[in-house]
Amino acid sequence: MSEQTGVAGAESVSTQEDDNEQYLSFLKVLTEGNDLQGKCKVVQRLRMLLRDDEDARTFMGANGFVEALMQFLQSALHEGNAMDQENGAMALFNLAVNNDRNKEMMISAGVLSLLDEMIYKPTCYGCATALYLNLSCLEEVKPMIGSGQAVPFLVKILKSSSDVQCKLDSLHTLYNLSTVPTNIPYLLSSGIIVGLQSQLVGQGDSMWTEKCIAVLINLAVSQLGREEMVSSPAIISTLASILDTGELLEQEQAVACLLILCNRSKKCCEMVLQEGVIPALVSISVNGTSRGREKSQKLLMLFREQRQEEHSLTKPQRRPETSNSSMPKPEMKPLCKSTSRRKVGKALGFLWKSKSYSVYQC
Repeated sequence: MSEQTGVAGAESVSTQEDDNEQYLSFLKVLTEGNDLQGKCKVVQRLRMLLRDDEDARTFMGANGFVEALMQFLQSALHEGNAMDQENGAMALFNLAVNNDRNKEMMISAGVLSLLDEMIYKPTCYGCATALYLNLSCLEEVKPMIGSGQAVPFLVKILKSSSDVQCKLDSLHTLYNLSTVPTNIPYLLSSGIIVGLQSQLVGQGDSMWTEKCIAVLINLAVSQLGREEMVSSPAIISTLASILDTGELLEQEQAVACLLILCNRSKKCCEMVLQEGVIPALVSISVNGTSRGREKSQKLLMLFREQRQEEHSLTKPQRRPETSNSSMPKPEMKPLCKSTSRRKVGKALGFLWKSKSYSVYQC
């Protein structure tokens, strides 16, 4: 048995050595001579090899393939060959999958400069977006991408591209970039709020909706992001409508985002209440996910505290006189616009009066 194991191990080592020799022969074709057709065939072959072979990524990354592929891509960009541009870019993409070391080498070799060229060529939009997505997984690269020309390009793709995969890659890249506070001003100035709102309206895919709201939550954590969102009634209205019509996870994220906004803005509280959200929030507080219930209860309590504060400020002082007459209670302004006052009345009764109603503390 041990003899068989030894033979199998020797064969495996031999196979790996043969593969490495073949890879080095590919590198020789890329770096020596002027056989353009041969180089194109090699890059196409590398694109396929690197897709699923982690060992090949490691070996090639350590043996000069990053620089060779970038030189090939640069030549393809200057010559305007769309197919070579795609093969070169996607070979680099596959070389960087799950390999931070290769990503770092690409950044050091100037891949962002190549991407700055690619985003002005419509035939490169798809592979450029894919490369941005791959590189944006590296934490230290996020500020570099965010402060460059990538953000306006990615927002443009999100708003206007008809390529679904390209659009999805753009959305995921924008999410990665939004996790870095210094990127927030660049994202906002590029019109990301409008871009995200356009994706949320009429979007039937929960994956898209959840990722869009996740970006909004990252934006809402910053003061600039909150101010931009509160000054955009359309995004507030869209988030409020998700409380009524969204799936459980979508509702959870929408209420979490609204809680962040309302916690720091009375104006936002008024905007949200005007959307008639109380019945939906009460429903989520009972039937939502665990996190959704917690966030909705906190938001309901926030509205209640704000209402009580307003009531105490407007309540008239009783004069010191001994009279059996009583002052009429001041009218309560409606908390929300609603087509059914009876439905809202029941919801408010549940919210304000029920002894069993529990609220989690922040």
